Amino acid sequence: MPVNNKTIEELLDLEEELKDNIQKEENTSYYKLIQVYETLYKKIARDPESEYQTSLSNIKDNLIFHLIKHGTYLKTVYQKDDRTAESCMKRAIFYEKNIPIAYYRLGFLHYKKRSYTMALLHFQGALRYQAREGDGKYKMNEQQLYNCHLYLANCGLFIAQKAHEDLKDRSLKADPQKILSYEVSPYYELITDNEQYLGQHEYCMVSKNNTKYCGREQCEEAQDIFGTLILNFTERQISLSYNGQMTNMSGSHAEILRLLLLKSVEERPLTKNDFYDVFTVSNVSGDIPRNTYTQNITRIRGKLKELRIPEGMIVNKAGSTETAYYYTQIIPYLIMHRTDETFLLNG
Repeated sequence: MPVNNKTIEELLDLEEELKDNIQKEENTSYYKLIQVYETLYKKIARDPESEYQTSLSNIKDNLIFHLIKHGTYLKTVYQKDDRTAESCMKRAIFYEKNIPIAYYRLGFLHYKKRSYTMALLHFQGALRYQAREGDGKYKMNEQQLYNCHLYLANCGLFIAQKAHEDLKDRSLKADPQKILSYEVSPYYELITDNEQYLGQHEYCMVSKNNTKYCGREQCEEAQDIFGTLILNFTERQISLSYNGQMTNMSGSHAEILRLLLLKSVEERPLTKNDFYDVFTVSNVSGDIPRNTYTQNITRIRGKLKELRIPEGMIVNKAGSTETAYYYTQIIPYLIMHRTDETFLLNG
């Protein structure tokens, strides 16, 4: 039965079923879950007398969260898709305007397509809503905020440059005998400087004791570092590699491993609650089943095993009051991602 034809009660049951499937099956997409939240929101919003009106705000929050965080991987958990990401960002701001990171992502996607007028409008929106009160998890970070200003400036410069060139062509056509002392566009140098900076800060490489911004070439060279576990978010597919061996990872497993690499130590292992935003399965009290955490760690260990990495990289902390894991740091790591990347888990 199509989702639109289901009752609210049937949709709520389907929500729990889908969340359960997402945790049990590694390659399950969030497409249907988003569809359920969107349909629930519309059905409840249309009926002011509905007994579910008190749930409307929570349903809206869940819908926006998944559109923002999973929209890039909506078709498949293993591969990014810009067209789907753009659609999801637009749907998110349809339901809630105050989402700076959504405008930033839309601006970046249009900038990549050289659609500078649309990009400019979205970057302006990102800055406007960044200045307002709102949920911190949807704000731009400092590097994204700085880049946003540069992208915005470049959009204006590209538009001005185009107008400059059009004016030159029209003037020459109107009076071919007129000698115009058109200099090289004054915008070229500014655009070049900004593009150079953005290119040199397009990617971020994070190791245990260092965070470095770099360009594409440096990022590609780093992928061949011997003896280092490399978690790479820069391509269409997220990959994990070690000494020439490589395997693909789902978005959620890559997020979990990223936080383990960045934040866990033996003295402070991470529990299931540190990954709350990844684990969509919870009971009525909001708790996360322990086996959900354990199953995900087992799958990540399986990925490490594919790379012929010795066992014991991710360890269960003995004596903890609850299940807790940490990365042993025996093998150094490098995390690579685009500067505009957004993560479920802040690290």
